[in-house]
Formats: sequence, C-alpha cells, structure tokens
Amino acid sequence: MKISADLHIHSTLSPCGALEMSPSAIVNRAKELNLDVISVTDHNSMENCFYASSIGEKFGVKVIYGMEAQTLEDVHILCYFEKMKEAEIFYSDIYNYLPSIKNRPDYFGDQVVVDEDDNIVRVEEKLLFNSIDLSISELVDRVRSYNGYVVPAHIESEQFGLMRNLGFIVEELKNCIFEISYNADREKVLAKYPELDNFSLISNSDAHYIRDIGRVYTIYDVKTPVIEEIYKAGLEGRFEVK
Repeated sequence: MKISADLHIHSTLSPCGALEMSPSAIVNRAKELNLDVISVTDHNSMENCFYASSIGEKFGVKVIYGMEAQTLEDVHILCYFEKMKEAEIFYSDIYNYLPSIKNRPDYFGDQVVVDEDDNIVRVEEKLLFNSIDLSISELVDRVRSYNGYVVPAHIESEQFGLMRNLGFIVEELKNCIFEISYNADREKVLAKYPELDNFSLISNSDAHYIRDIGRVYTIYDVKTPVIEEIYKAGLEGRFEVK
C-alpha cells in the first residue's frame, strides 16, 4: 500500500510554533489534505503528540509519536516511536538532559500543552529551544534502546543541519534516512555534499503554521503504516517526495 506522510510538524508546544497549531487543528488539517500518517515533532518535547495520536485515532489519521531533539552539537534529530509507553519513557529520560533555563515567551514564543478539546493543560517553563546534554551518538543510542528510529533533520540547513554544523556523518547514522528541507533542491544538496549520494533523502513540511502542513510530504510503499515499515521503505528507496 502507498501512504502519504508528513513526519515533521510543530505544535503549540514548540516556541517557534504558532498558537493555531493545536493537536486537533493539526490532525484536522492533515485529514483535509488526505495525509495518511503524520508526526508531531516538537523541540525536545512530546506531550502534544500524545494528544494528537488520540485525536488521530478518531479521524483516521495515523499519528506517530515524535520529537525533534537538539543535540550538544546543535544538530536536530527527529526521533520516532510506534508505542506510546516507549515514547513516554524515552521522553521522561530525555527531559532530564534539557538545561533548566526558563523560557521567555515574549522573546522565544509560548510553549503550551493543549488537550483534545483545545484547552491549555499547562505551560512548559523550561526553554525547549535549547540543546540537551547528549551528543548525537548518545541520543541515537537512547532512541534505539527504546525501539525508536532517528532521522537527521534538514541536514543541509545552515541552522541545526548535520552537514553544516558537524560536517560529517557519525558512525551511528550510517544506516539512516536523512531529511532535507522542504524547499531544498536534491541535486544541489548532492552537488554540495556528494557523500550523501548513497543515502535516502526524504522530506517533510517542517510546518510551524497550519497553512504549511503538507507543503512537502513523502509517499511510502509499505505493508502497514507503522514507523518500522515506513523506515524500511525509506532505506530501500520505496518512496517518492511530493
């Protein structure tokens, strides 16, 4: 079966995400766009993706538990989990590595957890737009220990991209899918970083506003719409970026 997936979407919990990006609004927009699978991937946080998953079950949109972690190297890594329990344990572990620096909503933006009925459950006090105290290798090891999958995000980007910030591919990432930015030209990326030619390059919307959801998505050829199958399809080249 072929599924359309947008696996990089920010919600109200990301300081850079618009307040219109509640879990219910994200799922509703995905449904309107006929997206089969999405993932809410807030910066160093997962709480809104749990609400989005519950809403998605009601609307027929699969929501994969996700996070966009920021490592010590200032590199963004998308982390995905199929099972809620493993995602919850992973998140409770990772949160301890986030510096206790208080957010300034007037400068960075609000960080609010919103439930299925668009009620604000709580405000996250720690600044999420920060690096956790884990290297890329340490983060990848933790994700995999909880049966998760990693995708380096917008790898060619000047801000928080693996190739720009680190400049090389660490051993732990050599059997991974890589994401290039929604507006990146694949051929230009490969021309600049020829070492990426042997890797699968997918793309997502990296949406921060409702209008941006699905501006780029990837179609995967899978047996079932679970992260294990999606990842396998990515590695095997059974995908098309739209």
